[in-house]
Amino acid sequence: GADDEGGGEEEEKIVVNDETDMLDSLTGIPVTEDELLFAVPVCAPYSTLVNYKFKVKLTPGTGKRGKACKTALSMFLADKSSNSREKDLLKSVKDQDLARNLPGKVKLSAPHLQKIKSKK
Repeated sequence: GADDEGGGEEEEKIVVNDETDMLDSLTGIPVTEDELLFAVPVCAPYSTLVNYKFKVKLTPGTGKRGKACKTALSMFLADKSSNSREKDLLKSVKDQDLARNLPGKVKLSAPHLQKIKSKK
């Protein structure tokens, strides 16, 4: 009786560990040795993302979220420090997946944002 229950709990822990291991493998700060598989759009408090390589700050505003996503993406793609693999992964994210988690009307702010806007 009691031994069986203990075994069941242990199996459950293994499954949970697999899921948390996968989450632990996600990073916003990739290093050269990392094998990059996907780009995952994240919406979080800016203080959480402060060390992320690719980030923009969103505040309430009048801009449409789809346009804000496209602007951010073009800024990331123009970044001289991003390698071709990162750029390919950024391009592979669908527009709807980028904008899905953003609030309706936003204002985008980031360093070098004016350079991107002036090029268009």
